[in-house]
Amino acid sequence: MSIADPELDAAAPKRRRKSAAPEALATEPRSWTFDQAAAAPLHGAAAPLPGGGQAHFFADRVRARPAVAPQVSFMLGQNAIGLGLWGLFAPGSVNSFLGLTNSPEITRLAFGAREMATGVTLASDPTRASVLWARVAGDAFDIAVLSRLCGPENPKRGNARVALGVVLAVTALDLFAAVRMSTVKRNCV
Repeated sequence: MSIADPELDAAAPKRRRKSAAPEALATEPRSWTFDQAAAAPLHGAAAPLPGGGQAHFFADRVRARPAVAPQVSFMLGQNAIGLGLWGLFAPGSVNSFLGLTNSPEITRLAFGAREMATGVTLASDPTRASVLWARVAGDAFDIAVLSRLCGPENPKRGNARVALGVVLAVTALDLFAAVRMSTVKRNCV
């Protein structure tokens, strides 16, 4: 059986199609059609087909670029929820791991509650630029604390250095997402 089986075509009910004026279809620009002159601004690739032709794939930069930032923001929110849970429910463990000498309640508030608040907000709405900028400010605080903990007087300075490297990488992602989400126009508050 093939796709163009005449027996199946005869058994299938006939549907009426609405036809548009050919002039309207010819002048309306479509982003999915292949136009050699319009291919330059689009980023694309061609793949050979088994029959000898080529399949062309294009990505519109205007639509493809902003879509990455919400995904990064959502993942940052999930990461913040995990760190927030650790800081809220095991602040003594955080202090012990990093070599902090302050009370667990300060760690719970300064790290756990802050991470949990931003994480839940970003997991529920990853396009909130204000929360992403708050994360960048929190990262600056974390960098200051961890830089101080990397000194020779801290017996856990190796852990603090690893944590500082992770925070620097996450800060870069926070900055990327915050800048990208600041340029997105929201149609609801």
